[in-house]
Amino acid sequence: MKEGKEVDKLPLTLGEAIQRLESDDIIKSALPEDMLRVFMHYKNDEWEKYLSAVTQWDVDTYLDVLP
Repeated sequence: MKEGKEVDKLPLTLGEAIQRLESDDIIKSALPEDMLRVFMHYKNDEWEKYLSAVTQWDVDTYLDVLP
């Protein structure tokens, strides 16, 4: 990083990306209102489904701890 230059990091998750989009007036103004609303609805739904999914890692890590 060059001295004096601030560099923003890219979002690490879809959830972070959604939050950033919600607060970015420039990007939001570039999209038609209905398109943005539908896009945000589907992306929020996608993120919620991802968060509720049980992965193979979860099974491998926690299955042995169950009584």
